[in-house]
Amino acid sequence: MSNKQGPSLRDVSLAVAQLMPNIIRGVQLDFFVKKGVTQTQFLVLSAIRAYGRCTMGLLSRNLHVQMPTATGIINRLVQRGYVRRLPMPGDRRQVAVELTPAGTQFIQQFQTVVRRRWEEVLSMLNGEELRAFYRIITALRQRVKPER
Repeated sequence: MSNKQGPSLRDVSLAVAQLMPNIIRGVQLDFFVKKGVTQTQFLVLSAIRAYGRCTMGLLSRNLHVQMPTATGIINRLVQRGYVRRLPMPGDRRQVAVELTPAGTQFIQQFQTVVRRRWEEVLSMLNGEELRAFYRIITALRQRVKPER
């Protein structure tokens, strides 16, 4: 801890960063291999889930990839049936993308795998610690919104 008031933001963020590999160890790689999806494709699916229907430009900018790279990733996700392209009304040059039901199901299945892992980890906490963690996680979830 950095001072008498408690841990600094840096201390807390470091603790979270150090915890995350232990939370997801083995979970995502096995899941992605079985589903035939790369981690990059998963990040794109997650971004689309967070944004909802969005333009290719928004994805490209927010994922910090060039448009041809984003297009290639989306092409593969469309072929797998996880994403669909939609024309933008009023501007034929722009294309929107959204998750298909299969894409939504993929994200939900991954969340289930991660949730089960969290349940294993959280079972190590006592009732008071679990309630405190829930309050914090709920507050963060309400405040952290995807950028548009």
